[in-house]
Amino acid sequence: MTTPDPSPIISRPAPQAVTYDLTAPNRVRITLPRGSKWSSGLHWHERHTEYLLLVRGSIRVRLGDRVQILSAADGTGKDEEVVIPRGVWHEWCRADAEEKKGGEQEEVVVIERTDPEDGEKAVFFHNLNGVILQAQQGRAPVSVPGWVVDWWVSLRLWLIFGVLDNYPVLLGVGDAGDGDGVISRVGRWLDWVVTHAVLGLAGWAGWVSGMNAVRREFMPEEEWQRWVASKGGKEKGV
Repeated sequence: MTTPDPSPIISRPAPQAVTYDLTAPNRVRITLPRGSKWSSGLHWHERHTEYLLLVRGSIRVRLGDRVQILSAADGTGKDEEVVIPRGVWHEWCRADAEEKKGGEQEEVVVIERTDPEDGEKAVFFHNLNGVILQAQQGRAPVSVPGWVVDWWVSLRLWLIFGVLDNYPVLLGVGDAGDGDGVISRVGRWLDWVVTHAVLGLAGWAGWVSGMNAVRREFMPEEEWQRWVASKGGKEKGV
């Protein structure tokens, strides 16, 4: 299986075309070309407050129950950071991502950062994209069913999500009801339980199988050494 080059600039092909530029410390510059269907996916963080800075183009941002379109061209959102508190569901993509033929607007550039600035965002993107690109480039033996390969890739991604503070909304029942009503609150609690249960099981499976969320092969050496130092000098990924 081909191992992706651990470069600080990572690109993925269409239809989820995206480029992550991780050259600046504690920042990731995300570029979405015309026609990209990429989305951050609906998720939340528990240890980090996140900030989105729109540099170019137009994006659709969901923050909690609120959805808004921000455009750098008309000044709505340009050079103003969107603050995403811990625990708040959020997702963003190109403003035209849902158009059938793909958007024809200019490319989108967004800079993401977190508080605390502990380097985990870069570690997350290196390992997330390492798994995805390895799966796209690799060829499993013919004897291995496709569903097994899909399950294995999903397990590795869930392991990364659990370790690196990225909790995906798996059910979405928290969208039922109206805002902060009882039904919505119960739904969000159920989503929290299910996501933590799935990621917890993934963590257990990773421990049993010796699979690590953070892997040296996916990271530039300097980034890996910083990660090792932050974990007390353990050479093994967690």
